[in-house]
Amino acid sequence: MTAVDVPEVAAVRDGFSLRRKGVHAAAAWCRRHAASIAILVPVLAAVGAVHAIGMSTFPRWVDDPGTYLSQAWSFQYEHALSPYSYTYDHAPAGWILIAVWSMLTNGFNRYGSAIAFGNECMLLAKLASAGLLYVLCRRLAFSRPGAAATVLLFGLCPLELVYSRWTFLDNLVTPWLLLAFVLAYSPSRRLSAATGAALAFAMAALTKETALVVLPAFLWAMAQNLDRRNRSQVVVVAGFSGVMLGALYPLYAVYKGELLEGAGRNSLFGTARWQLVERESSGSLLDSGSATFHMVGGWLATDHVLLLAGLAAIPVGLLVRRLRPAALALAIQWLVLVRGGYVPFMHVLNLMPWSALLAVGAVESLRLRPLPRRLAKGVAAAALAGVVALSWAPSLQRMTTVRQEPPLRAATHWVADNVPRDRVVVVHDSIWTDLVHRYGFDPQPIIVYKLDTDPAVRRNLHRIDYLVVPNWYYETPVAASKYPTLMEARKHAVAVARFGSGDDGVRVYRVSRYWRPEPRR
Repeated sequence: MTAVDVPEVAAVRDGFSLRRKGVHAAAAWCRRHAASIAILVPVLAAVGAVHAIGMSTFPRWVDDPGTYLSQAWSFQYEHALSPYSYTYDHAPAGWILIAVWSMLTNGFNRYGSAIAFGNECMLLAKLASAGLLYVLCRRLAFSRPGAAATVLLFGLCPLELVYSRWTFLDNLVTPWLLLAFVLAYSPSRRLSAATGAALAFAMAALTKETALVVLPAFLWAMAQNLDRRNRSQVVVVAGFSGVMLGALYPLYAVYKGELLEGAGRNSLFGTARWQLVERESSGSLLDSGSATFHMVGGWLATDHVLLLAGLAAIPVGLLVRRLRPAALALAIQWLVLVRGGYVPFMHVLNLMPWSALLAVGAVESLRLRPLPRRLAKGVAAAALAGVVALSWAPSLQRMTTVRQEPPLRAATHWVADNVPRDRVVVVHDSIWTDLVHRYGFDPQPIIVYKLDTDPAVRRNLHRIDYLVVPNWYYETPVAASKYPTLMEARKHAVAVARFGSGDDGVRVYRVSRYWRPEPRR
């Protein structure tokens, strides 16, 4: 046996050969997509810079990001889906992904607050969404300038920027959904691409189950790109893969014995029934007195350009074959606002990428001769620049230059410096993780809405020493019915510190040691 025939030598030679082939393939891919890379890199840099500058101080801190970060912390450090009883209010893949990123990068220890780590996660999600949106536009036959304009519309819109900076599950759903559509329109039409599309859509649903509302649009996109030669294989394998991944959520509930409703226990079906049937409705967009109508009014006050442009482009999108699934996806998200059920205020995030895509797609689909088409696209580009300069620039300037520390952040520092670690503290969601992880409060603080909703908290609640929540908790019209224990504790407390003013201001209350919460079961 010669030296070159030794198995170890052959393995090394094969490894070098595979690496050479990989390098050559990567170089060929870069040459093939050099023009798109040259356009996309600066576009992503601009979108990322505008998103990142000022994200630590704008917008204000709200409750949902704190909830998801506390659940991510619990998954990493307590190996549980929540620091409280898991109620199946949302599928857990979103905060599990945040926890995994923290495990890989020491995320909860790299920042002065958990909210700052969440901001990083949202920045990464934004960049991933922007890149995938560009690829999707190219696969829908957009020109490179058109695809870049779509990304800029999506990434620089002030309304999108406000909500995409918050740690919302919807921001993590967006890249999964866009990836699903990108793979559905794969030019290779391979079984692997279709299977990947189905798995990506299942991951979107496992991140937040509301992604399922655009399932018809996704299936339409898949159907448009099927190849007759492997159609049956794609339908069976991709469908089976997506369903099996999505089934992990109900299977987890089965494993825990919490699929069906039962006395004294959380259940997947019970929470679903509450979400779909029993939860207080926000009303229909068509009702001028509804919460939904006022919520959409608030969105339009921040920016009306992109939302209305996308809405106006839906009929055009339905006339163009390749845009029909995207038009259906956007139409469904608008119909959610009309149907009359509960609509969360971050629902606007589900409208933004499709609005940008259709607004540009309507211009891209103009059937004109080359010279008029170039003229029309030039006018559209000038209009986009005008919109950004005249309408968006003042809002973006304000969002990237706010320097005032959030009142809740200032309150956290005060509590850490002035409150003994063994006190029972009722807190806003957004500061819970900092007080537990960074400052070591034990017993763990109680998130305010858990006071009257988690039976385990009520059974073990013997005293309350401090209250640290924003002023609006006490001033909302339904405060007495929604937060009865908080309101009663405040009657027996004195303010010992104040931060900020108005609804977002925070007063730290010290509760009388002679008052005890009423026991409940």
